[in-house]
Amino acid sequence: MAENECGCSCSCGSSDCSEGCVSNSAPTKVYACAGASNVGAISFELSKALHLANKYEMGCSTCIGAGDCGCGGTVTEAGNKDLLIDGCKVACLRKMFEKKGITNFNHVIVTQLGIRKEGVFDFPPEVIPELMDKMSKKGL
Repeated sequence: MAENECGCSCSCGSSDCSEGCVSNSAPTKVYACAGASNVGAISFELSKALHLANKYEMGCSTCIGAGDCGCGGTVTEAGNKDLLIDGCKVACLRKMFEKKGITNFNHVIVTQLGIRKEGVFDFPPEVIPELMDKMSKKGL
């Protein structure tokens, strides 16, 4: 997909970077689960935190599912891969990427990092830096 005037490669058509997608200089992307639970919310906030720390550039999972973007499946010359963060073992995000033929990525499941899935959106704010630390120790 060609870059739009704003410099991103999505099809939003924005000509004004202030209206376009967020970006940074990270070489690979992070995608979040959209689950309706605490671990879905954690997945999104963890992805945002990784983006804001310039470790990954946040990508749009919904765009991948819709098949509307030419993004996903990035592997850099240094061997760094995009990161998918699923909330639970159902791994909907991973399954969606695989159905789209995108298979070369790193994958994390929030519940496998010690968080119990609950039918709420709230979670303690200290969870995000704790998970970032766990992921860093795993080389992600």
